[in-house]
Amino acid sequence: MKSYSLLTTSLFVLVAGCIDPYDPRLQLSTTLLVVNAMITDQNSPQTITLSRSRSSADSTSTTPITKAQVDLLVDGNPVALQEDNAQPGTYQLPHGFIGKVAHTYQLRFRTPQGTNYQSTVEVMRPVAPILRAYDQPHTGMVVVGDTVAPASDIFVDYQDPPGQPDFYFWRWRNYETQEYCASCRQGRYVLRDIGPVGSGPLDVLGCVVDTTIKSYITFDYPCRSQCWDIFYNTDYNVFSDVYTNGRLQTGHRVATIPAYQASPGLLVIDQLSLSANAYRYYKLFVDQVQNTGTLADSPPAPISGNIKNLANASENVVGYFSVSSVAEYRYKFSRQKLNLVRYVGLFRAETNRPPRREVDRNNPIFGSQLPSALCLPGRTRTDQVPPGW
Repeated sequence: MKSYSLLTTSLFVLVAGCIDPYDPRLQLSTTLLVVNAMITDQNSPQTITLSRSRSSADSTSTTPITKAQVDLLVDGNPVALQEDNAQPGTYQLPHGFIGKVAHTYQLRFRTPQGTNYQSTVEVMRPVAPILRAYDQPHTGMVVVGDTVAPASDIFVDYQDPPGQPDFYFWRWRNYETQEYCASCRQGRYVLRDIGPVGSGPLDVLGCVVDTTIKSYITFDYPCRSQCWDIFYNTDYNVFSDVYTNGRLQTGHRVATIPAYQASPGLLVIDQLSLSANAYRYYKLFVDQVQNTGTLADSPPAPISGNIKNLANASENVVGYFSVSSVAEYRYKFSRQKLNLVRYVGLFRAETNRPPRREVDRNNPIFGSQLPSALCLPGRTRTDQVPPGW
């Protein structure tokens, strides 16, 4: 998921599960501290991001908070986080750190200016497993870039535990096969075999400017190996079992995935269990933001969470420090049920244009004897076959 800021005026402030009314002192052009922090029991890197966001009538800006001192208190014992040099404002827990059910967690940090912040204490709760996932054609079309396409709705079934209140949160990531791995504007992609050819190291120059090419021309280069692009949910999905406690839950929609292409996709679904206060925060966020747009849009109000300035409790800190156990389910879905007359193509869905391959000037056969581009792994791309594929 891309990072986003929570800006503009405040309609509500959520503090320890209580909602206070609009504060007229919070106006446009206010700079807000934004915290993105969720600790889980998954065996994957655990990070926390800190930033400051500022809005005007027609724009927003986000600045990462670097060189902060960040600690996670685990059952009261501090564990230091280190800043990721490659991602300013992102702080990582030690390699191999995994949260544990029934343990307590609290976030605290100190900015370079000497201001101290601290969250409430959160207890990691267990979560029910996902029993199955399945897909059905979405009713109507969805917007994809500059066009529309059919889509698949993905649903899950799970058994809610009896005798206790449970508050659910879903997130997902979707893997799609990618055919193109580099685009060069007014240039060409250069990759050389140092030797032996085909098995030796590569000298990757990437996009090299070529002034003989017009400035508005972009060439796109196919992937040298298998490659998958990764998409993340851009909205929140929460649910309380207050009226369904202990019942089998069927047909809860967790995602709507456009038909980027005719080939299958792999959806990795995470089912999480929140505290009551965390649920109230995310539910308020859903009601306030997703009813007016998506998380990529500016909401009508910043929403304060459970993180406070220890010297100034009235400061509005946006974000909620939460912890949860995670039930993961991997579901590979086909698009055979869809009318694929209007499927978009993954490249166009991401760039709003069709791909344009370079033609070898010495061999005018389209696409022949041209370099292929490396699939460079990162948060939104991988060259490793995803488990479940």
